[in-house]
Amino acid sequence: MAKIALQKIRISGLKKHYKILMQELHRSGMLQVIKNQNFIKSSLEENVEHFGVFNLARIEFAINFLSKYESKKSKIDLLLSGGKLVLTEDESKERLNKFVGQHEAVIDECEKIEEQLVKNSNELGKLPAKKSVLKSFKNLDLDIQVNYSSEMTETWIGKIDLSKKDAFLAGISKKSNLVDIEIVSEDSVACFLRITALKTVKINDVLNNFQFEKINLATDFPEFIGQTARKGLSELEAKTIELEADQNKLNQRAKELAQYVDDLKIMFDYNAWRKTKNDLQHDIFRSKTIFAFEAWIPKRDVVKLINWIDNAFVNEVFLEEVVNEKEIEPTFIENVAGISSFEPVVKMYSLPSKADIDPTRFIAFFFTIFFGFCLSDVGYGALLTTISVWSLFFGNFSSEAKRTILLLVICGISAMIGGVLLGGYFGMTAEQAPAFLTYNGKFIGQFINPIGEPIKLLTVALIFGGIQLQTGTLIQFFNDLNHGRIKDAIAGPGLWFVFVCAIVLFAMTEQLGLNPDVTKYTLIASAVIFILAQGKNPLLGIYVLYDKISGFLSNFLSYARLMALAIATGVVASTMNQIALTFYDMIPVHFVGVLVAVLFIIFGHSLNFVLSLLGAFIHSARLHFIEFFDKFYEGNGKEFKPFQRAKKYLFFKR
Repeated sequence: MAKIALQKIRISGLKKHYKILMQELHRSGMLQVIKNQNFIKSSLEENVEHFGVFNLARIEFAINFLSKYESKKSKIDLLLSGGKLVLTEDESKERLNKFVGQHEAVIDECEKIEEQLVKNSNELGKLPAKKSVLKSFKNLDLDIQVNYSSEMTETWIGKIDLSKKDAFLAGISKKSNLVDIEIVSEDSVACFLRITALKTVKINDVLNNFQFEKINLATDFPEFIGQTARKGLSELEAKTIELEADQNKLNQRAKELAQYVDDLKIMFDYNAWRKTKNDLQHDIFRSKTIFAFEAWIPKRDVVKLINWIDNAFVNEVFLEEVVNEKEIEPTFIENVAGISSFEPVVKMYSLPSKADIDPTRFIAFFFTIFFGFCLSDVGYGALLTTISVWSLFFGNFSSEAKRTILLLVICGISAMIGGVLLGGYFGMTAEQAPAFLTYNGKFIGQFINPIGEPIKLLTVALIFGGIQLQTGTLIQFFNDLNHGRIKDAIAGPGLWFVFVCAIVLFAMTEQLGLNPDVTKYTLIASAVIFILAQGKNPLLGIYVLYDKISGFLSNFLSYARLMALAIATGVVASTMNQIALTFYDMIPVHFVGVLVAVLFIIFGHSLNFVLSLLGAFIHSARLHFIEFFDKFYEGNGKEFKPFQRAKKYLFFKR
């Protein structure tokens, strides 16, 4: 179906029906509401919370906080659910109604627990440093005081580097014998001391020379003044135990509250939908009695919506079609199953503009071929296909996610076919492979040996590239015709297509058994006609032809990357096998050698699988975005974004 035609509509009616109408439109997701500045300026009513008042930030905080404490789901469950909560819509409503009465208490308690946990954590973070200081002075018999000096003496408490201790003590002794020094403790780097001297004895210069660091315990520990450092240390140890016990108690309570995580997720999504509906009123016209808004809707759904409105709101809500040729409608693309899986690739580049066709069907064809060409390994393709098919059938995913998974299934099958044609089986040679895969020393079904026939592989890659480039030229030709640009279609892509075909015929004259003179003059004639068709000035035509040829060659040679990636996948896989065999041969113990070889093969092929998978996707996409789209595609379309229920945490099963 490709691009779906959209129709601009205006819906108006009595205000009493607004809430029910918006609920149903939100549920159906069939239209995109347009922000109309005239409606906004003319609106006569203040914003009203029609669908309830809520605080999404608080709900999400509680979800994030409690998620750390809930029982961990298995990776398989997470894979199959996409990390969402899977249940029916009726089940979600039932759980929401049961939870509504207690959600405020749960959120409040989460906030208090989190606040206390942070407070306790900050205190616990400070305690080790405090305990370290007190531990250094736990043998000090003096109580912690603001000032240890007396009328006759002065006392210092502090530390020096352990390496300077002996020199420091000697320096003090030279000053006077009337100095009392107590070495309180030592560690690997410092010596902690208490020094008392008569005030008449001047030792400050010695303290300064040896970088004696004074420690004021009263300033650092005002809560322990009048107590010994040992007593203070004991209290800090008790406080640590108390805080850790409180942390455990809070964490245990958080684990109990984690049973409400799923209920909070349900509440978040429902309230997010309410917020969306409330926010929408900013973009519409509202008065005390009526409302009106404009929207885009697929033309195929207009009649269906009209019939529903007529039946639900008999003559009190109206829908009319609006015609405005100057307004650019958003882009809505839709394709059949399989082809629709490649829509995300188109969106990665840009949606088609009004003048473009939807390129998805062409991407589906060429991307599949290129991906299989690049990955080209039966084993890797089978692995990708198996994982994707299993997820597709047993997983609970949105329709959009399932389309993406189907893309991986298609690419996996393509890689398997490419592996058969290029003889790719986990990097094995025909001699190493099981007998049922080979015949007469060659893989069954193998068309090209990438290592032994690189030129043949390059030729095939370039042939596919030429076909895609010519396809792009034909698409532009027919697109110009559809938009009435007949002259441009013929003079541009039409004659260029003929010229490229003439080059191919001339280059393959001998292989096709054609008359050399016919192909030569056909090429000359097509070049001359193309030049003359570009305008009255032949020099301009020659320049255009030169520019087109150089651009075509640049694009054409880019397809050599298909060959490079096809060879790289097989070579790296083969290298991993050889390294594993080398490990096996190097290790004398048979069992250990086998184990190491197997583990390396698993690691090596896993790494090659991931890198080759990324390379196949990125380079296949690049060939479309740079080489293919350059021929006919503008992009820059604005995506059709329907007014619908976006589910962050929920997945409704049927």
